[in-house]
Amino acid sequence: MNRNNDAWDDSLENTSSQVDDDTVEEEFDEFPRKKPVILRILALFILITFVGFITASFLPAFTSNIGNVVKQSLELEKDIDMQRLQRAVVKINVLAREDDAAFTVKQKSGTGFNIDSAGIIVTNYHVIKGVKNMTIKFPNGKVCKALNWSVSPEFDLAIIDIKGNGFPSVPLAGKSPAAGDKVRIVGNPLGLNNIIAEGEVKNYFKLKEKPVKIFSTDAHVYPGNSGSPVFNSAGRVTGVVFGRYERDNGNKEIRGLALPVGAVKKLNDF
Repeated sequence: MNRNNDAWDDSLENTSSQVDDDTVEEEFDEFPRKKPVILRILALFILITFVGFITASFLPAFTSNIGNVVKQSLELEKDIDMQRLQRAVVKINVLAREDDAAFTVKQKSGTGFNIDSAGIIVTNYHVIKGVKNMTIKFPNGKVCKALNWSVSPEFDLAIIDIKGNGFPSVPLAGKSPAAGDKVRIVGNPLGLNNIIAEGEVKNYFKLKEKPVKIFSTDAHVYPGNSGSPVFNSAGRVTGVVFGRYERDNGNKEIRGLALPVGAVKKLNDF
């Protein structure tokens, strides 16, 4: 991604590639002649030095960033109403096919939220795209297997049915938020769980690939936030995070992007 220009990132799920054994091609060519021990030691020393330099350069900033995310979340968690809403926000773990690859799979994760005590989970389509196997984990540790699901690629939304009863749930708002409204986002970014971010709705605009206008917020979102609910001040879901927008014109600007709640209602026939 070119960080010096405007960029869209609509894949905020955490991913890691895994190659199936059937795709590995073994080659038994002649082994190359071994290099002298001193050269191998020197090469190893250079590699360790390089890795150490990279780690020293980037780890402090990354650690500081995570620390700030967690610190803000802990402050917001003091709100009893937020604790209730957090219980319905789940982590979705997916084993999925790689695009155009029959035998290559990847593991990825994202966020979702339950809107019915019988177990109806909302998330992004790109979180479960190509799914072969999927589990839903609630904050209390309960893990459920996805039984069936429906998707809307044009809205980048998916509804997952886990069939049960007594699941914690959150209500949908009757309308989308207005510019300037305060919102809170709950999700699973950066390998963390049930993290709260706070901000306000900035503006609405149209993306050519989306059938409805989407809105932006200055509440920070990160990889893992895909499918996160956007809550209004009344504790109702008013949008669903699907990506973020970055602009760097000398002053880096990051905006979370969300679909309005009406898109969820259309998909689930509310």
